[in-house]
Amino acid sequence: MGRLREPIDDNAPEALRDLAQRLRDAVDRAGFGAVRDVGEAAGLGHGTVADALSGGRAPTWRTVGRILQACDIRPDTAWRRAQENAKAAETAWKNAARTGRASGPPETTEPPPAPSRPGMFSIKPPFGELPARLRGRDGVAAVLRARLTEPTGRVQVLHGLGGCGKTTLALHLARLAREQGHRVFWLSALDRDRLITGMRETARELGASEEDVEDAWTGRTSAMDLVWRHLDASPRPWLLVIDNADDPAVLAAERGAPGDGTGWARATPGGLTLITSRVGSAETWGGEADCHHIEPLTPADGADVLIDLAGHAGTEHEARALAERLGGLPLALRLAGSYLARTARGAGLLRHRHDGSSRIRTFTAYTEVLGDVGTALLDAGAPQDGQHRRLVSRTWELSLDLLDAQNRPEARTLMRLLSCFAPAPFPVDLLDLPVLAAHGLLPDPPLADRVDDALEALVELSLLEVDETSPDLPCLVAHRLVLESNADRLRTAPPAERAAVRATAAALLERGGARAPELPANREWWRLLVPHVRRLAEEAPPDDPRLVAQAVEIGLGAIAYLWFNGKQEAAEGLILLLRRRAEVLEPEHPARLSLRHRYALAFLYDEEERTEYADVLRAQRDVLGADHPETLITHHNWAASLARAGARDDAERELRAVLAARTRVLGPANPYTVVTHSALAALLEERGDAGEANASDEEIERTGEDRRAVTMQRRHDRVHALDASGDHPEAEAACRSILADLEARGDTGASLYRDMKRALSRNLQTQKRFPEALAEIDGYIDLLADFCADGDPAVLQARHERGHLLRRMDDDAGAESEFRAVLATRHGLMDDDDPVVLKERHCLAHVLSDLGRHRDAADELRPVADAYDRRDGAEAGTARGARYCLATMLHRDGQWDEAHRSYAKVLAAETAVLGADHTETLVTRLDIAEVRHAAGVIDTATARTEYEAVLAAQLAAVGEDHANTRAARRALTRLETEDA
Repeated sequence: MGRLREPIDDNAPEALRDLAQRLRDAVDRAGFGAVRDVGEAAGLGHGTVADALSGGRAPTWRTVGRILQACDIRPDTAWRRAQENAKAAETAWKNAARTGRASGPPETTEPPPAPSRPGMFSIKPPFGELPARLRGRDGVAAVLRARLTEPTGRVQVLHGLGGCGKTTLALHLARLAREQGHRVFWLSALDRDRLITGMRETARELGASEEDVEDAWTGRTSAMDLVWRHLDASPRPWLLVIDNADDPAVLAAERGAPGDGTGWARATPGGLTLITSRVGSAETWGGEADCHHIEPLTPADGADVLIDLAGHAGTEHEARALAERLGGLPLALRLAGSYLARTARGAGLLRHRHDGSSRIRTFTAYTEVLGDVGTALLDAGAPQDGQHRRLVSRTWELSLDLLDAQNRPEARTLMRLLSCFAPAPFPVDLLDLPVLAAHGLLPDPPLADRVDDALEALVELSLLEVDETSPDLPCLVAHRLVLESNADRLRTAPPAERAAVRATAAALLERGGARAPELPANREWWRLLVPHVRRLAEEAPPDDPRLVAQAVEIGLGAIAYLWFNGKQEAAEGLILLLRRRAEVLEPEHPARLSLRHRYALAFLYDEEERTEYADVLRAQRDVLGADHPETLITHHNWAASLARAGARDDAERELRAVLAARTRVLGPANPYTVVTHSALAALLEERGDAGEANASDEEIERTGEDRRAVTMQRRHDRVHALDASGDHPEAEAACRSILADLEARGDTGASLYRDMKRALSRNLQTQKRFPEALAEIDGYIDLLADFCADGDPAVLQARHERGHLLRRMDDDAGAESEFRAVLATRHGLMDDDDPVVLKERHCLAHVLSDLGRHRDAADELRPVADAYDRRDGAEAGTARGARYCLATMLHRDGQWDEAHRSYAKVLAAETAVLGADHTETLVTRLDIAEVRHAAGVIDTATARTEYEAVLAAQLAAVGEDHANTRAARRALTRLETEDA
């Protein structure tokens, strides 16, 4: 086995040698033939494996775990203890070696020989890295400026996530200090050696004699006291910057703490000490330090940074969208802006976008491609100087490397696991340690204290934040790019490790999804869970049907939560996503059958809906049984669809059967049982059987349910039934009656009240009473603001409806503003190809076209149509619809060639799906003739022949009175008039 055959280091402590021998035995039993083979299987460097097996160095727990996993051995607590013992023995061994040197012969007092090359370090600030303007830091910059001008004798600490702009802010202050005549010392604390070298040079610049420096740096006197004695005695004010102090221990004196005033950083009135660090705990920096948390930039400030660097790349709105996508992180903004600036100067001429269409030269193109390429695209904007802190893919790995060196390998494991979830608050209660241990991510049994310590360290380094917005459900939050960077690392991890992490994420959500989503008590839990369920579904690899099935089954719970809480748009988006992912499952798979039912509930109507319910119900009875809860959901909705179709006798019979089964299987008080009971009572009341309806209410009351709530639910159902039947004035009256009763009871915070406000707005729109409808939708949005964040899907859906209403009121400018605001928020929360985002952009394009800005409309819609082609296929209804609208806008703008190509693509798809004689196909055929005639490709006689052929085909297909026939006749008349 190559280096494995070399003997274990006899001089190493016993614990080190014991661990090395155990690892060798494991590798031998696994049948590995060489160190190289072990390294490739474990995803480790060959040198790392060789060191672990040599006994000369204690490997990290991550290294031990990977070697064991490569040998099919679970890294349990006994292995963990062996690794910790080896690490402790190594530390004691090194300390003893250092002590032995210190007690040996005295060092010579002769000066050391002159260096063979010049010193390459500097303690001058790197002002060349300052941007032209400092954006978004006015508040903290003013505080630091005041501390510089009038020192308070307190250390100032800038802390925050790596890449958030701490060094840039420190450089800004250093330049100001230089302009004011201060002496400025800039020291790097990336490691102890750099800091000590910088402090030695600082002492010399302050006037310390070579003899004093020599004494201090050979241990005869205190180097720290020497530097501070000269700083305190300096006749000029000064600024001392200690940059990148991410391991505060390097600032501490022997047996001291970083903030106790005895180390390299001290509080003094003679000048200002400024520290930048990823660690921000007040306990670390002591009572004489002011800690300033540096947050990411706002979207507006982030857009300014991008425009400063690459103003040619697009509009302020487009820059803002990219800034939001990057989470306002200055490092990422600078890399993206630098990349676009370089492409403007001719860089990347031979490199094309992933689809080969063009180089990435605009903010919009960069935003689109970022979702596919990931953090590698950001790193392409970095200078090739080897500084890893300037790379998004490496800057946060440095923090995890530091924690590894501190024997906290759980930190990296946790970050890789969290990267499987959405950039949204992650409930700490979801982090079930036995689940992690069962999948090999932690020793079994897991050590809760170690995981707590790792989490605390991640929070200290700003890789995670604690969000306690929901007091009973504390959450962890990570910056979007931090999660994406860790996800990129996970994608390149060994297959076994990658599979274990993903399986763990699914198992955690599966356990979290055990809480009933229909119950009000679990509403907040599921609100937090939904974005993570969606992320799992998006990332589940199609070649892993088991994981896909898990994602779909968990997603069904999320759909239930969304539906029961009136978040229909979000539920519909999740249904579409899960339906696509479930295509890899067998047609009769229970999860796929359930999704067919949810799709019918959300998107199908009338006979198509009833037929699909009946088909799914037959399959579920065969696969799951007639009394399975999922079968009963389909059975209930089939019965309800029969009632809507007027088949009340059949509906009553089926509802009674469902009620009996749900009472038997779920219990009389279960929310689903109550829903069926209520639906049956409503049906009986509609038939005029008030006596049995009241008896049904009384039976529900005996189960312990609130009769008043059930009655109100029936009234709610009646509102929607009246609207569905077209009796809008009666529906309006019923809706206003419910609202008045809820207001009288003080229940304006209830979800039913919000639903009725929205229903009333929609009802008034149907009656074309638009100003009243606008007032109601505004009231609904105000109600949502009391308990929803601005980016909540319910808020965004309501604002979308508001934009649509403004358009119907001919307030196109207001509609554009509303749609753009909604779209900007969605861009920060969703992928660019998300169906909800595509729908939003499609609507915006129509508003722009209404405003006469047909070219802007086409530019907005073109990437939407392309995205639908990629996502659903060119023949899908979504793709055909978007492509047709694009062609129409190009047609209106006089872009004849592209309009013709787009119409032709639609025609081919419609012919394949609908047939050549379908009315929609004929409409597109007429459009092609119109655009070819307008472009001069065909003459008027040829155009007339085509128009007449289309008109004849429309008459045969749909008759004289159809709108498409009338449109074809108008087009022919218009052509003849123009010819005359």
